[in-house]
Amino acid sequence: MKWYGASQRRGTLSRLAPDGKDVKAVTLYTHTFVLIEDGRSDEQKQPHYTAVGATPEEAEAMAFAVYQRAMDCNHAMQQKGPMLIECSHCGIQRRVLLPPAPPVAATRKAERRFFNLF
Repeated sequence: MKWYGASQRRGTLSRLAPDGKDVKAVTLYTHTFVLIEDGRSDEQKQPHYTAVGATPEEAEAMAFAVYQRAMDCNHAMQQKGPMLIECSHCGIQRRVLLPPAPPVAATRKAERRFFNLF
């Protein structure tokens, strides 16, 4: 598979899955690609996608299918979470930076009155 303008990362994750009355460990394989903009790959700022599959080849094939759709997509982004937007056409995702919180004004403690004399 030819990937142009995207960096790739492969990984694994393990979880427990039910197996009858017992549980067993299952290993899933991930394939993440990040579209390169401005000559650098940054998952925090650039569009990215992570596919999960039972084998490394399956995960890569799923990610490549999204990559091909994303290359010709106009990206109609919709909010998916508080810090994540996702294209409703191709499924590619981008993180959204939250605006900085306004500074909290320091509040004075209420003055204690000593028998209302002060």
